Amino acid sequence: MKLPTGIDKLIEINRFENGEVTVTVKGSQMDYLELPLILREPFQAELISDSAALKSLKENFKIFDADEMEYKFVSCRYAAYNGNMHHHPEIDSEGSCCSEIKTCPAFNILCKIPVGKNGILSRQEFLITVLVSKGKLDKEIADELNIEISTIRTYLARIREKLCVNNRIEIAFWAINHGIIWRKI
Repeated sequence: MKLPTGIDKLIEINRFENGEVTVTVKGSQMDYLELPLILREPFQAELISDSAALKSLKENFKIFDADEMEYKFVSCRYAAYNGNMHHHPEIDSEGSCCSEIKTCPAFNILCKIPVGKNGILSRQEFLITVLVSKGKLDKEIADELNIEISTIRTYLARIREKLCVNNRIEIAFWAINHGIIWRKI
């Protein structure tokens, strides 16, 4: 997810496994809510204009306090992959996505998964894309997601169609190019 213009060069946003969201501004790290209001304003404006996100925060997460809503929104939209979303998101130590992604009631509402040329990835397609990008084989993916190998192959065909790619390598490149997975080069 790209940070708002002007902010993108100033700060990095990170979320840790304990849910804490921090920002780094010119080398100084602080809690997100300690960020000066002038730097929080673009995030607030984005949240205000996203009625689906506001509704989800209230209905799915039972959050009604404005600061808590903003914190959760920024956590999911800009730091959902446990890393710096405008440079290279670190997807935890093994390259998996947000720890809540498998069950999150706000999947692709708060976090906004990148859209493929031919459509939006479902939650299962997104998870498989992440696992393929980690170099997992069909059997390993099937075991991890507790589904049949034939089902994995069906999902892979759908993923290739939605992303307009031809193979696993191109799926991985798509994930890297869209900040879902990060690889040191």
